[in-house]
Formats: sequence, structure tokens, C-alpha cells
Amino acid sequence: MGAISPLILLLFSTLYVTIQALPTISVVGSKFFTSDGNQFFVKGIAYQLIEDDPLVNTTQCQLDAALMKELGANAIRVYHVNAADNHDGCMAAFADAGIYLFVDADSFHTYVRMGTEASWTQDKSKSYREVVDAFQQYPNTAGFFIGNEVLNILDDQDAAPYLLTAAVDLKAHIAEQGYRKIPIGYSATDTAVLRPMLQYYLVCRPNVTERLDFYALNSYEWCGQSQNYNTSGYFALQEEAENYPVPIFFSEDGCNTVPPRTFNDQAAIFSEPMVSTWSGAMIYEWIEELNHYGVVSYGPPLDPSVQDGDRVIQGYNPTQKCAR
Repeated sequence: MGAISPLILLLFSTLYVTIQALPTISVVGSKFFTSDGNQFFVKGIAYQLIEDDPLVNTTQCQLDAALMKELGANAIRVYHVNAADNHDGCMAAFADAGIYLFVDADSFHTYVRMGTEASWTQDKSKSYREVVDAFQQYPNTAGFFIGNEVLNILDDQDAAPYLLTAAVDLKAHIAEQGYRKIPIGYSATDTAVLRPMLQYYLVCRPNVTERLDFYALNSYEWCGQSQNYNTSGYFALQEEAENYPVPIFFSEDGCNTVPPRTFNDQAAIFSEPMVSTWSGAMIYEWIEELNHYGVVSYGPPLDPSVQDGDRVIQGYNPTQKCAR
């Protein structure tokens, strides 16, 4: 492992219990709750790595889950998986660390919008359902995304009905198969012209089988140490989300265009007034890539017999903890 900012510690709660049977997550009104009756706040991180499916390498998952637990994460978001692969080892590793999964059901070939054309076909439905079939068995599967940033400008609005169709399709499949009611949601672009219209279009329907169970936003508005709740735009996000009828949270957040990246937005998300409205956040992202958003860097592969004694996070004091 390489360097990580010590300020990442502000992102997560660090209260953990040894987990034998992890409670499942469901939606009750506008909040997430665990099956043992506790409100669930997403304190997570985007986890895609380099491979298409990061949940097939059990050894790597165990290493990452252990470090995420140490930092206090309770959720990951995974963008692409192969439904045909075996995910038992990785899902167990994250469950043992008390970490839940929000997984995107689409693939590089089954996006609701492909190029300029939006659609929902039998082939896409089959592919999404296979992802649901593969992950519904795990108690730490917290939700499925039916799309990520499908609508970015007003000209993309023709895709909105297909998002609803996809959600209805997956909900029907879950009911027909007798699976537990795993929440279905969407991850949206933070675009001011679309944001209020779309977030209400997808959930404001009296029949719960015809709407999303949760809504999430990819936001990169809070940039640099000079930003605060008002100047960052979070004030407007909060105003638009007040009294929202289903859980709403940040499916990606953070900004590195004005270094250093401070993660001060997390303090706003997990304090009033936002904490009464928003159900948490997923910071972007775990592994360092060319965009330099990663909070850890992987070193060269080591033989399993080598003790990775230098897996120390630069600037990290294990006695330094934080809580909401």
C-alpha cells in the first residue's frame, strides 16, 4: 500500500462489532435501516480497481476490507461485475469487516444510454437480472444502481422513462423470485438544470413498485479549503433534497482540482441540516488512477510468503479516530 491522506479519517465512523450474521439493509420512508432496527448512514468509497470486476480476487479484497474497516468505512460502490464469476470470497471479506455493497447492475455493453441512443431491451433486462441473481444471496448487498450519469444535459431527457422501466423490471424480478426487497436506485450527475426535475420524476409516484427506492448524486462541488456549506453549493443541494420521500445520498463526492483535498465536505454531510436529510456519502475513490482521486496506491505484487511490513499509511496515527 502507498500513501493516504490522514484527513480521510474524517470520512467514516469507527464503531464496529465483530460480525457473524450481518443485518440486511432496507428502505423505510426516507431512510435506510438495518434489519435490527438501526438507521444506516452510508460511509463508503468507490471501489473499482483496474479490473472490470474487483470482487473476484479474494486476497486483495481481504487486504482492502481490513484497511477500510480500520478507516471506518461501512460501504463500497462497485461499477462493473461479471455475474458469472464467483464472488463468495470477496463478499465474505467485506461482510466480515461490516462493509455493505451498492453495485451497478449495468455493464459496458448494457448501459441504458449507449452513445446517443437510450433504450431498455430484453438483452439489457437479462443482463441486469443476472447481476441481481448473483448478488441477492449476500446479506451485505445493500442496493443496486440501474444507471450512472445516464442523463447529463436536457437533450438526454428521453432516457428518463427507460430508467423507470429498468427499475420496475428489476423490482418485478426480485418479487417473482422471492428475493428479499433489495433497494433499487440511480446515480445521477450533479447538473443544476436537471437535478431537481429528475430526482422527483424518478421517485414521486404513489405506487412504490413504479419508482426508485433511493436516489444518489455524484457531486464534485466542494473544492479546496476555502469552500464551505454555502459557497460550495451544498446549501442548494440541501434545499432541493429537503422532505425527499426516499433515501438520498452522495454516490460519488470529493474534489481534487484545488489541492490539498481536505474532505471537509464530509463534516457538512454528517452534521445538521444535511444529516437529517442525506443518508451519507461515497467518496471517490479507493485505488489511485490517472485522475489522482485514489486514496491508496497499490505497490508491486508480492509473493504470498513475503510479510508486507511496510503497509503503513503515511501520516496515519492508529490512535486517531473520529466519529460523527
